[in-house]
Formats: sequence, structure tokens, C-alpha cells
Amino acid sequence: MTTEIPYPVATQKIPSILRPSLSDLFFLVLLVWLFAVSPVGWSRTLLDADTWFHTRIGEIILSEGSVPHHDPFSFSKVGQPWYAFEWLSEVILASVYRIAGLKGISALAAVLITLYLTIILKFSIAKGANGMIALVTTLVAATASSIHFHARPHLFTLLFLSVAFWVLDWNRRSAGSRAIWLLVPLATLWANLHGGFVIFLVLLGIRVVGCTAEAICYDELRSARRGEAIQLTLLGFAVAAATLVNPYGYHLHEHIIEFLKSPWTNVNVAEFQSPRFGSEEMLNCMLMLFAGLAVISSLVRKKNLADSLMILFLGYCSLTSVRHMTIFMLAVAPILAVELSLGWNEIAGGRKKSSIFTILHDVTTQLTPMMSGTSLFIPLVIVGLLFMPGLNWPSEIPETTVPVKFIEKHADRIATSRVFAADQVADYLIFRSYPRQKVYFDSRHNYYGPALGDEYLAIRDGLKPWRELLDKNRFDLVLAPNQGALSSLLGLSSDWRLLDQSEKYVLYERKTSM
Repeated sequence: MTTEIPYPVATQKIPSILRPSLSDLFFLVLLVWLFAVSPVGWSRTLLDADTWFHTRIGEIILSEGSVPHHDPFSFSKVGQPWYAFEWLSEVILASVYRIAGLKGISALAAVLITLYLTIILKFSIAKGANGMIALVTTLVAATASSIHFHARPHLFTLLFLSVAFWVLDWNRRSAGSRAIWLLVPLATLWANLHGGFVIFLVLLGIRVVGCTAEAICYDELRSARRGEAIQLTLLGFAVAAATLVNPYGYHLHEHIIEFLKSPWTNVNVAEFQSPRFGSEEMLNCMLMLFAGLAVISSLVRKKNLADSLMILFLGYCSLTSVRHMTIFMLAVAPILAVELSLGWNEIAGGRKKSSIFTILHDVTTQLTPMMSGTSLFIPLVIVGLLFMPGLNWPSEIPETTVPVKFIEKHADRIATSRVFAADQVADYLIFRSYPRQKVYFDSRHNYYGPALGDEYLAIRDGLKPWRELLDKNRFDLVLAPNQGALSSLLGLSSDWRLLDQSEKYVLYERKTSM
């Protein structure tokens, strides 16, 4: 009897570049969770009217082939010096809108959001976090940050910051890396996309202080941390110089500093005010804030003063302004994931093998290596996203903050008039009807200044001397919410008559021209 020897089966290992990791799959799952199956859907990225103002600026730059240096939009400050300091991101928005309309803008924003959150997850795992814990902290950070998931230039800052934090951490763990100098050309690009590059310069300075403190306090770290502090100082100068490569030079930096110091903006714009912890998103922010502050003691014991100072600084910024909450989430999520993972290891390490804690620990530990690595899966998903049918892309601009259909009904009349409207509505009017449309006050609050800002608030809220201010600025039309004080006062005025009204808005016109 002969035994038949089977032919050997040829096996070929799939290249890693073609084999998606679990963190690659997370990109797709997150995209579906946040946008495809969310009740708000893809339209959640279009809920801020600033999107349309930025898109219009990009259209002007594409049409004229140069960036503006004077304001083309207002009749209240005609031709005053003004900088389109986010010009490159505005060109990108306009280009995408030309090619794919609302779908293009929504898809771009969704990809940027999902990509930076995926980088946070990958960074957390590369830093040594348990995969499941890293997943949870990233999802909590995503929920907390969703208040800023709008198609605006700040999304580029979130993406670049997540990359920069990873590079800085890798530089420390590898005792110096040439890769850190890639942040210099990144800074040049960043400075032309969004003014958030300034926060990176500040955080870089805080990291230098942290490294210096570690060198002073800990003898065994003195040489390494002194070298890192010198390296990061040189990097800071190089990055600062790189940000000067923009159409406005150092005037860009002056403008951003002036914008951040504006007391009127800090008092009157919700994004710059302290958070109110009531919504689900803000409760997640509170959870992450408390957890981040709680791990500082552990970081100090590990002689990591650099990350401790960063958490304290960003935590303080978050408590003074909602605008900084998202940056805090981005920065603290990987650190928190690592610290929670170490605590989880201690909890499960001293228990019996049959313990539920030990079993869960073993399962998540085995899954963690499967979550590391990057393949072509993410770019393939992005390409597929653009061509996949049945994704219920937005077909019209949401009316959450702007009465789009009501404006469309009276578009010609509004575009040729001096109209008073809220800043967000003015943003849309510029997008809708420029160059015919000129506005009184839009979302460039710092440009208009406190004097004009106070006049705008007085008219909007029906405060004295609202009537005189309407006359002073020779308004022909007033577009206002129908439940507001201004609409009630206009209804009682003999100088104005109701032209039309919708469920939420009224349009008044002056009875006699001025």
C-alpha cells in the first residue's frame, strides 16, 4: 500500500500595505457612525454659516488669482485693510465646491475629522496604550469634540496638531529623531491654512519649559532633557520662521494676536466664552477634563513634567473658552489612554486566570497588536466614499442658522439693499449674492471692532438707540427672527412695514427711502 504524498500548498503572505489593521477599519466605522447613520448625517458639517463665507473668499481668490488685502464685503467699513489669513483652506473649500458642490465640502470635512481621530487612536497604541482603552478614550474625545465638527479651516489645525504631537512624542522616545524637522515645512503649510499654528508654537514653548524643568529636577535625565530642550528651541525658531512664508508676512501674526486679544469677541461670541456643562458633548468634555487633570500626579511621579504642563495649560484654556476644548481632547486622549492602560494592567495582573478581569485583559492585550499598522485601506475608503451611491449626501444648505429658502424668495430685493441681518445670515448672503451683496456686519468680529460690534448688538437686541442706528446706517431692509425684540419693535414702528414672514423670520422694509 502506497501513501499518496499531497502536493504542497503554495502560500503567499499578503503584504502589510494591503492588509488593513483594526485601526484602519476604525476609520471606516467612525465615518459611518458620525456621518452615514447619524440622525444629523453628512449635513452636520454644514451647520455653521462660516463655511459659506470661507467658500466665497476662496472663490474670489480663484477668480482673481491673488489674495485680498482689503475688505470687499461690507458697506460699513468699505475698503479697509483686511487679511484672508486662512486663504489656502478657503481655496480648497471653493475648489471642492466647484467640483462636487455640497457633497464635496461635506465629504472633505468628514474625512478630515475622521482622519485626525484615527491618528489619535494610532498614536495612543504606538505610545503603548491597550487597544480597547485607546478605542474608548478616542470615542469619548470624538463625542466631546463633535461641537466643532463643521466644514471650517480649523479642521486642518486638528489634523496637523495630532500629527505634531505624535512626532514630538516619537522624538522623545527615540532620543532624538530627524523626523522632527518635518514639522518645519508642515508649519509653512499650516500657516496658510489656519491661524491655529500659533497654538503649536505656544505648546512647543511649554514643552521646552517642561524639558528644562526635567533637566533641572532629575539628575539622571539631565543630559537627555537638556539636549531635547535645545533641539526643540531650535525647532521653535525654525517653525516660527517658516510661518512667515505666507502672503501677508508678519502681518498675519499681528492679526492673529490682535484677534485672540479682542475683548469684544471674548465677551460676546459663544465660542470664546467659558463652557456650560449641560449637553452630552459638554459632559464628555468634563469627563475628559477631570481625567486629564487626575493623571498629572502619575505623570509627575514618572518625571514627565512636559506633558503635565501641557495638560494644565490646555485645561485652563478649555475652562476659559469652549474653542479650546477640542484641542484639549486631542492632546489628552493618548496620554490618558496610556495611564488608564497601566492602571488596567495592575488591576488584572494580581488576579486569578479565571477572573473576568484577567480574561478581558488577555483578550484586549491580544487585540492590541492587531490595531497597529497602516495600509492602503484608508485612502481606498476615501476614494470609494466619493463614488459610492446611496449615502444620502446633503442636497441643500441646512436652515439651522440661516433661513435659506426665505432668503431665496427675496434674493434680488435683499442683494440690492442695505440689509440688517445677524452675522451668520450675513455670511450666507455674501456667499449667495456677492458682489452685488454688501453687508453691515458678518462673522469677522475682530475686523469690525468693538464700536461697530456694540452698534450691531444694540440693533439686533432692540436696545437703545436701535432706531437711530437703523437711520444712521440707512438700512432699507431688516431680516430678523420673528420672536425677537427687534421684530416686535419694528412691528410697532410707523417707519417700517412688514414685507413678508416665515415660520421663524420676518422681513421688514423701510416705508420711505432715506
